[in-house]
Order: sequence, then structure tokens, then C-alpha cells
Amino acid sequence: MGSERMKGDYVSLRRMKDGDFELLADWIGGRVGTYGAGSPHFIRPEDLSRGADTFLMVVRNDGERIGVVSWRQLQYVGSYELGVAIGDESAWTDGYGVEAVLLLLQYIFHARNAHRVEMKAGLFNRQPMRMVTQGVMVLEGILRDYYFLDGEYHDAVVFSLLRDDYYELVRTLQLQPDTIPQAEKREAFKVFQEYLASRPEDHLSTLLNRATGPER
Repeated sequence: MGSERMKGDYVSLRRMKDGDFELLADWIGGRVGTYGAGSPHFIRPEDLSRGADTFLMVVRNDGERIGVVSWRQLQYVGSYELGVAIGDESAWTDGYGVEAVLLLLQYIFHARNAHRVEMKAGLFNRQPMRMVTQGVMVLEGILRDYYFLDGEYHDAVVFSLLRDDYYELVRTLQLQPDTIPQAEKREAFKVFQEYLASRPEDHLSTLLNRATGPER
């Protein structure tokens, strides 16, 4: 990540630190694991830290660690599977998961140049459905009998977002994904233009007509 923390209105995302994987293992071994995968997963913290998924801790603005988001590279470059788990059960209906996913989408699309992302959720898990009902993700399909829970099979849903979908979401929700403000980028390009104009003999000046600079 380009900075230590990505901050939203209610939560922020930060790198995993000492003790975070132990907390994540506890969450996955309980109801969070059941809702996310159909059953608790009894996994060691060190295995989580060495797995295919990259995790970021979701931290409420009062400093409380309440969950994680994750991503993994899929077969094709630019395609990712995302995950979110709010481990603090008292925060399950507060909208923190949606904001955490929006922050993760900003990073994946706006910093890692993703083309497509997808998420999966069991139809027994109502919280991830908010990604679809609130217009964050696009419902893509149903996986029949994907999870086994409480002695029976349950379908899962797949929802996704393409790059164009994400930037339409940015416009609709009036999100501000840029790390460096556009005004600052334009000012930097202006300094560059002025430098080249003062050195007409410089071969780089011939490139000025090709350089478009930041969007005006």
C-alpha cells in the first residue's frame, strides 16, 4: 500500500501487525467462519500469514479492531477475489463492512490497476447482500449447493465489479479515490512545462507537444 492506512468516515484499513493474525484466527474459528465459509475453520495464525490471501485490518475510528478485508490474485492478471469479515458481532449491522470494501476497491482498482474483482457469499448470510442492494457490486450468478451448513447444502451468490463499473460507482457516490489531488498534479505539470519552455534547445522540449499532463 502507498501509505500506512486508508481512512474512511467510520473505519480505516491498515497493514496487519503483531497479534492481528491471532485475532483473525479466533474470529475464523467462531461464528465469523460459519457465516463466511459454512463452518468454523480452526487454522493457525502463522498459516493465515503465509497463505494466498493478503489481509488488511479493519479498524474503527475509535481504534478498535473489528474485522479484516482480503484479496487474492486469480488466474488472469488484473483479476482478484475479495473478502470481508467483521469479527465484532456487535458491529455486523453498522455498515462498517460496506465502507471497508469501498476502501479496498479503491486500493485494488485505483492503485493496483485491477480489471475485475469478485466476491462470494452464502445465501444464509444476509450482510454481504448489502453489497448488491446498495449498488456497490453487480450480481453475477448463483453457485448451487456451494456451502454445507447445519446438515444441508446452501447456494452461494457471486457478485463482481469491472473497472468501468468501479469508476461509475466513484461518480455516483462522489467518492474521492485520488491519493494526490488533481490540483497538485496540474501544478506539477505546469512547473514541468515552464522548465521546458525556458530551455527550447533541450531535446526534451520536443516532447512537450506530446505530453498531455493530468486531466484538466
